[in-house]
Amino acid sequence: MKINKHAIARILLCLMLTFAMVAPMAMPSEVYAANSTTTSSSEVKSRTQRISGITIVFKNNVLTNERLKYAPGNLTVTGKYRSVKLKWSPVSDRKKITGYCILRKDGSKWRHIATVGANTTAYTDKQAKKKNKLYFYSVVAYKRYSGSVKVSNAAAWAGAYTTRSKKKNVTSVKVTNLANVVSIMSGSCAQTYISFPSKAGSKSIRWSSSNNRVATVDSNGLVRGVAPGTATIYAKTHTGNVSSFTTRITKPGSAQAMIDTFNAWMGYSRINGNQKGIIDIYNSITPWPKGYKMRYSDAWCDATITAAAIKTGNVERIGRECSVPRHIKIFQALGIWQEDGTITPRPGDIIVYSWSKFKQPNNASASHIGIVAKVQNGKITAIEGNRGIGIVATREIPVGWGCIRGYAQPKYVN
Repeated sequence: MKINKHAIARILLCLMLTFAMVAPMAMPSEVYAANSTTTSSSEVKSRTQRISGITIVFKNNVLTNERLKYAPGNLTVTGKYRSVKLKWSPVSDRKKITGYCILRKDGSKWRHIATVGANTTAYTDKQAKKKNKLYFYSVVAYKRYSGSVKVSNAAAWAGAYTTRSKKKNVTSVKVTNLANVVSIMSGSCAQTYISFPSKAGSKSIRWSSSNNRVATVDSNGLVRGVAPGTATIYAKTHTGNVSSFTTRITKPGSAQAMIDTFNAWMGYSRINGNQKGIIDIYNSITPWPKGYKMRYSDAWCDATITAAAIKTGNVERIGRECSVPRHIKIFQALGIWQEDGTITPRPGDIIVYSWSKFKQPNNASASHIGIVAKVQNGKITAIEGNRGIGIVATREIPVGWGCIRGYAQPKYVN
């Protein structure tokens, strides 16, 4: 019998595509258990699932089909009465895939429960009927070939309780110590604390940073400053929804670090309650000046200066106080006080006001304090805590303005 070499080659190629083994897709350990040790072929438990003519192969609970480079993302889930609705972002080129496979975790195993077309980006699982069960899902793109199926990396898992459950789904979180984590020195770290809604069914948070060269965040929400710059920190809940905040990483001991910290606190006020975080930073170092622990109801303009100094490694250059007149005495002792409201200040200088007098020279009792952020064309832009109605906000005034009491000019690092 004459053997057709081309036919044999095609058959072998199909078999190789069907049974080719590739590295497990990058998924959290609680979703797809990665093998940390090598196992013999007899130890590997293989199973297949076939739905709508598509065969998905699992080995040790890991998808092992040959993989596509196109993958869905941003999977979010919403609990309905007796079902769970999934939504995801499509692959970048829908023409490159046949459709999507929906995976649900049942016990310790992930199962292929449905298949939808390439133009579909939503699916409702109507079999999620158990009352207080947290249902987990993932989605992969697939491409059907002659004799084989390729699948993509899986979208990051998301889970939800149905609305008939007593346990509540978490769609967003609130950072309770925002003032502490939005400004961090390079080489230092700050723990993020968050609050959850009452009766939250799962407090699982997946943390990530938009720029690990600037700031990193670990699995517990500990943010570490790497290099000066800004980065966005993301907190993804079990439903796939994301909350975020921007953190500024500053150079310790610099004037710009002080200005960046005030900018990060812009808009903090008594109304939104964020000013409490500034006072908490002030109170974080003991003994307190004059033994006084600040209350949230106290005037907090000078506490903002002190809190920024703590956050930026400038306490030795600025001192700690919550009383403006007493802080002037510290400035004088440090040799950085300028008893002249007519000079042109530098960015980073501490500006002190007196509302008792409206012309220079102004040697009246000190009333208020802030930091010089910019000096341009004879105008000073200052940022002040507890300004007006009790908010961190800017003030623009001319050089030599009558209410300026004087300046502290800290000896910052370059």
